[in-house]
Amino acid sequence: MSSSQNSDSRIIELSEAQQGATQKCAQRIKHAIQSKGEIGFDEYMQIALHDPEVGYYQQPNKIFGEQGDFTTVPETSIHLAYCLAHACARLIRDDSERTILEIGAGSGKLAVDILKYLTVWKMLPKHYYIYESSAVLMSKQYKLIKQLLPEYVDNVVWFTDLSYKLDTTIIIANEVLDALPVKCFEVQSQNIQERSVGLDEQECFTWALKKPNEQFDAELDFITVMLDEPLKQGYQSEVNLNIEPTLSAWANACQQCVMILIDYGYPRHEYYHPQRNMGTLRCYFKHQVSEDVLSYPGLQDITADVDFSAVAKIANYLQMGLLAFGSQRNFMLANHLLEWQPNAETEVERLAQIAQLKHLTLGSAISERFQVMVLGKGIDYGADQFTVRDMRARL
Repeated sequence: MSSSQNSDSRIIELSEAQQGATQKCAQRIKHAIQSKGEIGFDEYMQIALHDPEVGYYQQPNKIFGEQGDFTTVPETSIHLAYCLAHACARLIRDDSERTILEIGAGSGKLAVDILKYLTVWKMLPKHYYIYESSAVLMSKQYKLIKQLLPEYVDNVVWFTDLSYKLDTTIIIANEVLDALPVKCFEVQSQNIQERSVGLDEQECFTWALKKPNEQFDAELDFITVMLDEPLKQGYQSEVNLNIEPTLSAWANACQQCVMILIDYGYPRHEYYHPQRNMGTLRCYFKHQVSEDVLSYPGLQDITADVDFSAVAKIANYLQMGLLAFGSQRNFMLANHLLEWQPNAETEVERLAQIAQLKHLTLGSAISERFQVMVLGKGIDYGADQFTVRDMRARL
């Protein structure tokens, strides 16, 4: 075991296997830089997270939960699954042919908890589809579902691409958009430059500035025109150009759908607020958060908040209806959260579940920072089905 320390003063203990994994990932990125001179951060992030051989999501290390690098809401409580199950049950009741498609199912726990509630309510869909690009995570999901829901596992179908056309489905994407590769920028005195990744004299990754390409430049122009005040010199942030092709692929995978997007983020005027002058980009390793995203590629998660105004604009371009937008807390309240009853086997577990419920409903940071956007393709519903306080006007 060796100890490493980066510029953020994190002390990270790496096993020999982890050292080898991050070195392989770093070499893959260096090869891309050497062939091009420098690369956009989106390309760096794509390799570091999603490369099929050396990316973070392909590593055998535990990613989610207390023993992993970060914790998602479904890993710590069953309440979000309960509320999503209620939303799904209502939609399936309206059309019994509807299936569920979960994008990036993580450990598989959210799928298991949703299906358990739908089993009790006798509202199971004929199929529960999971789109998962990571073979490692797919294996973990299968094992968990087979262990906890052996009677239903044959009804779960995994996709590694979305070429299969579904009829009418409910798409759930929990903390997926935040992992899409982003481009980074910095405001200069006369223009806005792209923050790219290069190599210094010691062959270490370093930030560099270059002229943005035509697509990125056009998006930067649109963003700055829409803001209430100009961004000051030195302002840094990011833009996600991958949302459009991603939403398009999800929507094209079905004839009709209700798409439930859950992630941390803001409307545009809050995302690019003058005080948020260092952007939202950050990374996680063993529950330590850092802004040093160029360290330990392949070993740490990299994430950026979601500009939900951009998502709404893209949905309109794709001819999808914006059905609702609001906080995760208000989505859960609209979907019977206060009717939930503890189902723990021990008193300790019961008290823990009640504490988790309070954490999600009492205006905590997590319940307000996470947003839920609901889109519809060929399907229309009132916003009150998905939130007790519709905030579409903020977008």
